Amino acid sequence: MKLQKILSVAVFGVMFLMNGCAGKSVEAKNTGFFKDYEQFSNSADFSATKSSKQVDMSKYKTVFVSPVEVISAIPQEQQTPLQKKLYKEISDYLTDGYKKEIQKSARYMLAETKSPNTLKLESAISTVEVHFDDDKWNQFSPIAMDITVTSYNSYADENVRILGEKRISDSVTQEVLFESMDIIKDEKISLNGDTLEFQNIKPALDRWIEHIKNYFAK
Repeated sequence: MKLQKILSVAVFGVMFLMNGCAGKSVEAKNTGFFKDYEQFSNSADFSATKSSKQVDMSKYKTVFVSPVEVISAIPQEQQTPLQKKLYKEISDYLTDGYKKEIQKSARYMLAETKSPNTLKLESAISTVEVHFDDDKWNQFSPIAMDITVTSYNSYADENVRILGEKRISDSVTQEVLFESMDIIKDEKISLNGDTLEFQNIKPALDRWIEHIKNYFAK
């Protein structure tokens, strides 16, 4: 029997026992990339920001890129070798993409080390189930970045989007200058079978790289 049928039956059975009918319920919570989510300003375009207003950004000429963190609802100790491989592919692809965009920037140069007048870019991505009719969109529901009983239907229903979180700080003082989280709402993650593969998620990753490019172009 195909995984799709197994998971569909399993999800139905679990939800029937819990609710008496077929459905799904995923707890809404933050990913934990940021220490504090309360101070973000929300907007209708599925983007939230927090920035320092008292910093002279003109003194920064270079950017140091930290490896991109991939956040999955699957605990690290429970991740399979294939899942870890997928997450590394995603991290390497995004990290390399950021560096290429900064190298093409007219304003910044890419830094290989943390040094004075250098920005440090830290970022993370995860997959979340987005409820577009919810005014409090930032109370998203994390979804396993792979196929599990609880995540299969969300991917199959094309309810899953990439959530990107980034932090810009002074590479020497560690002062945080800007933080944001953005949902790549125009790119649905669709399955081509019963497994989540890199090619399924690549279009959304490309949109996130474009987002980073646009930020550093400002």
